[in-house]
Amino acid sequence: MNSSSFAKTLLFWISFLFVGVLLWRLVSANHIQTNEDQPSYSEFMAKVEAGDLKEVTMYLSPNSYDLQGEYVRPANRGFHLTIPKEAAPALMEQLRKKGVLVRVKEIRSSDWTLILLNAAPLILLVGFCLFLMRRMQSSGWRNPWRQSQGVRTGIGYDLHRLAEGRKLIVGGIELPFDKGPVGHSDGDVLAHALCDALLGAAGLGDIGTHFPDTDPKWKGANSLLFLEHAKKLLDEKHFAIEHVDAVVITEKPKLGPHFPKMREALAKALGIPADKIHLKAKTNEGVDAIGRGEAIAAHVVATLVSR
Repeated sequence: MNSSSFAKTLLFWISFLFVGVLLWRLVSANHIQTNEDQPSYSEFMAKVEAGDLKEVTMYLSPNSYDLQGEYVRPANRGFHLTIPKEAAPALMEQLRKKGVLVRVKEIRSSDWTLILLNAAPLILLVGFCLFLMRRMQSSGWRNPWRQSQGVRTGIGYDLHRLAEGRKLIVGGIELPFDKGPVGHSDGDVLAHALCDALLGAAGLGDIGTHFPDTDPKWKGANSLLFLEHAKKLLDEKHFAIEHVDAVVITEKPKLGPHFPKMREALAKALGIPADKIHLKAKTNEGVDAIGRGEAIAAHVVATLVSR
């Protein structure tokens, strides 16, 4: 599951829980109001004298006592009233004489429950906002708005003459063939076009700027080194490779069977999953130098995102 899907799923379940809490509060409030009386003190005392009380819980407060309990008759019906603190001792004695179970509590737990229920939506909202902030600060999360503002696309193209006695290197692997590209480095046409596409998308020039063919250091060099260097430059500018789409144009040999190894080699050099690289092969239908088997070319489109 990617970050966006995870955030959407989490938001759904938080919203679901929020709605559930609200519904439960609504049902509980209606249930309490329906099944609880608020008698006057005289009505309450009449119930006491008639022996209609089952139990009473007294919640202490500085100036008054809250009484809550259940009737014997009618069954399963409760009551709630507030009495002055001074009346409590006499009332407790009378209740005990009538055999009513009396409990005394200093903190009314239902009040705390109500406070928590009222605070639950705010707690959930604050927690979700903190979660989003932490995810956006970490490298595993990219702000969708920032992605839409930070998408870059670059194109790359390269062509090399083919000559006998040269190794045919394409996409970082050697292919069995009687001809190979003529070039200052290993002549990997796919790697060169890919390097140009990445550098162009990031506004970093082209492959000739960083690896000139006049520098003897790069003579016969493995072109995957160029990709590794390009990846370091992208990291410095906080760009990530989102996708690569490439087409190699040659009459021979057949490239399709070798694409899996090419993708693995290119992905390893760039430090990305192989599924971010898509390769295609085309012929030139016998037209021009490529069609005559005298050259090989590649076109690449690379997409980068800010991170």
